[in-house]
Amino acid sequence: MTGQPPMDRWFSSEEAMGLAASVLIGVVTVLGWATAWSDWYSYRTLERYPDDDDKFAQADLISGSLGIVAALALFAAAAVFIIWLWRVRWNAEMFCRGEHRYSRGWVLGSWICPVVNLWYPKQVVDDIVAASDPRTPTGIATLRGIPGTRLVWAWWITWVVGLVLDNLAQRSVLDGAPQLSELRTNAVMSGISAVSTTAAAVLAVMLIQRVNELQLRRPWTPWWAQDQAGYPVDRGYQPPAL
Repeated sequence: MTGQPPMDRWFSSEEAMGLAASVLIGVVTVLGWATAWSDWYSYRTLERYPDDDDKFAQADLISGSLGIVAALALFAAAAVFIIWLWRVRWNAEMFCRGEHRYSRGWVLGSWICPVVNLWYPKQVVDDIVAASDPRTPTGIATLRGIPGTRLVWAWWITWVVGLVLDNLAQRSVLDGAPQLSELRTNAVMSGISAVSTTAAAVLAVMLIQRVNELQLRRPWTPWWAQDQAGYPVDRGYQPPAL
């Protein structure tokens, strides 16, 4: 259950961290398209020069180099995004008393634990969005019953589809010497994955902006310093007369 955060930690605007995550997500998207292009280039090279090992080795080097750069960019984007998510989760815990489905450690753990990483991160984000929304009552008991938003659903579906296709594409070229048909299948899946991950990237940037906007709109008063109607109770504050 979500408890009262330490009093030495206060609300913080995460617009700068969100902007950094958005920029890195954009870089990953561009590199995703570059990787898809390199997969098609490898396929075309083997198709046109089946007996020229040097040309294919050059194409393979380009593909491998872009793959390494893309992986490093993805790691950086993921790290910054999770830091942003951790911080907005802390804000969310102070905005609203409602119990989150998972403890704060799952903000990171949900992404790296096998199997559950297919739905846990979405539920973590769902609860953050719900707690950040000014329409959510401050004293609500749990966030579990609040339905997820269409933005979060769309972001998560496109992300999972792109991730699965990318993994399938990588496995198809790791099974022994590459064949022309395997390279073609890999190139097709890489292209589809690039489309899906681009959609996921756009939606992720929109999600970052949406959460930041919600948190800036909600009064920065901890839930334990408000009455049941959501008004601050310190410094003699009185709710406006209706």
